[in-house]
Amino acid sequence: MSETLVRVVAQPAALDTPLASATSAILRRFGEGATTPDELPELQLLVDELEAKQPLPLIDARLRALSHAGYLRGAVLAIADHLARHPRLDLALRLASELLDALDPELGVALARAILAVPDDGTHDGRPDSRRARAERFELEISTNLMLAEHLLERGDVSGAQRHFEAVLAIDVDHARGLRGWSSCVRELERRGLSTEHRSRGLSLLDGLEELELAGGIGLDRYELGRPLGRGRHAVVYEAYDRRVGRSVAIKRLLGDDARRDGVPARVVEARFFAEAQTLAKVRSPHVVALLDVQPRHRFVALELCRGGNLRLAMRKQLLTPADLPTVAEQLRLALRAVHAAGAVHRDVKPANILVREARPGAPVALADFGLAIGGEPRAEPQAAARNPSVRAGTLRYLAPEIKQGIQASPASDLYAAGVVVLELAITPAPLPADFDRVDPNFDPRPLLDELLPEQLRAPWKGLLERLLSPNPAERTW
Repeated sequence: MSETLVRVVAQPAALDTPLASATSAILRRFGEGATTPDELPELQLLVDELEAKQPLPLIDARLRALSHAGYLRGAVLAIADHLARHPRLDLALRLASELLDALDPELGVALARAILAVPDDGTHDGRPDSRRARAERFELEISTNLMLAEHLLERGDVSGAQRHFEAVLAIDVDHARGLRGWSSCVRELERRGLSTEHRSRGLSLLDGLEELELAGGIGLDRYELGRPLGRGRHAVVYEAYDRRVGRSVAIKRLLGDDARRDGVPARVVEARFFAEAQTLAKVRSPHVVALLDVQPRHRFVALELCRGGNLRLAMRKQLLTPADLPTVAEQLRLALRAVHAAGAVHRDVKPANILVREARPGAPVALADFGLAIGGEPRAEPQAAARNPSVRAGTLRYLAPEIKQGIQASPASDLYAAGVVVLELAITPAPLPADFDRVDPNFDPRPLLDELLPEQLRAPWKGLLERLLSPNPAERTW
């Protein structure tokens, strides 16, 4: 543990407030063995940005980059160290979110509750700056209560979740997510035969509002929306209940025009969105997420619901470990075989796009997110594609060498990406070397396999990985 962190953990004053107590617990939990700023320049940059009180979006971008590179523990430790000395509630909320996501949900809950325990300073006296500060405080309380409510609901603590949803509605009675969550809790408690007496004054006015809000959002009576599962640049995914069939599904809905500000015309985004559904409809495999319904009028598709998150999250939570490598690899192999048999190329095979069907150790996986998928035939003149940067679509560390050269993706490119995924699972929790994140078409990872693979995995997996990670697409067989 670094000298700075030892000093913070050892300070008796660290337990004076709930927030300080929570950050001290984080330092103790993650201090041993974490990468320190003096060992990694990128981590030192995060520390410098924290000390300079940079805005949260900049710090969040640095945190995501460090997490992507495999240094999440070191980044969490740096943020907790800063919070122990300089309490900052928006930063504490971001850290709580990261802890709840995968690292340590109990510490995430403790930190979120500590945020809510910080008293308002009472300086809101009607001045413009005070009104702004009050609005920011309300927004912080809403975000923190929502995060806790949705986490508790997922964990099965319906009464606890209801209290936090009510705290949101006490601030904003029309808050859509708070309203949906609160109503879901009420229905679940009634199903269990428990009392659903309103705990907060005025909440009886909420009865019936959820149906109005959802009718305006989806426009159908078939699906009952639940909690949000994730959001991309152009779409948001919700858990939903299909009343007609009687099952839970995932609703992926295209966002409004105001969410399309990256230079891509709205009609192009919409065409790509439903082209993904058309591609997915052609694939027949139990190892690919199933397409259940397409509603162009209401701009959404219904997909099979996978409750375990994605493979990246499952590796962080140690729900899937190197011991699961044979099962996960075989399911991924069969998924890609079905995709390629349907005449498609996925182009974005990575842990974040491999969903885990259940939130339990060793759960099966399914390939998802065909937003970048194309037809499987390579271009007749591949070298001409070098002038078209769009062929490099995908995530850098999983891009095959030919794609980095600007050559059109092929089924062999998917096999290379799958090889990187298999290697990543084989060495987890260790990160991939930084060389994978370089735009270097000449990078050959095969000489690193002896060093990267644990000894017990070399004999059964080295040969396969050497084929999948070959710079020559023709040599990639599985």
